[in-house]
Amino acid sequence: MKRIAVMFLALVFVSTAAFADAADVGKRLSVRTFQFKHKKAENAAAIIKPLLSQGGTISIQANALVISDDAENLKKIAAALETFDAPPQPFHLTVRLVSAGRGPTGRVAAEVRDVESKLALLRFNVIDSIGSSEVDGREGEPGLVNLSNYRAEFSFGEYDPASDSIKVENFRLSRMDGDQLAPVMKTTLNLKLGQTLIMAVTRDAQSQRALMMVLSAKR
Repeated sequence: MKRIAVMFLALVFVSTAAFADAADVGKRLSVRTFQFKHKKAENAAAIIKPLLSQGGTISIQANALVISDDAENLKKIAAALETFDAPPQPFHLTVRLVSAGRGPTGRVAAEVRDVESKLALLRFNVIDSIGSSEVDGREGEPGLVNLSNYRAEFSFGEYDPASDSIKVENFRLSRMDGDQLAPVMKTTLNLKLGQTLIMAVTRDAQSQRALMMVLSAKR
């Protein structure tokens, strides 16, 4: 009799577990479609993937995401996507070209004293400004600046609120030689708002000089 009772309890436990599993599966069947007005669905997918539960799925259809997950998790995802799909935001970008070198006597132009300490870490003590320009734009818009005999073309990418940074896409620096443009560099980078980014563009080891790009962005 005791054996029968134990077997019965075991069956009840298995049945309860089965019903619990079925309930969990049911939760994961909730599906929502999120259509984007301002941002790209593939970029949203990259942000949402870490938020999915173990059984959650995501697919891209046109400029929309179809997400399957439990109802509670879908609420968190919906809140994140609402923040993400904001209208294009305006930004102000400053681009400067700097000539940096090494000499027996240091000399720093007044316009670039704010980057003197950073370039000193690279043992540059002769620093001159080649050109500086500022441009305003919104996410998704192109940008163009002229810096002495150089030209920089780029696109304002999307703003990432998590890192408080703006992506600068397809940044192309060219040297103007009459009516011709000679490519110097091409890159895509993320600029954290309020911080200064310094990049080496070209360097001549024989003359101990380098062409440096200084960029900063703000709202």
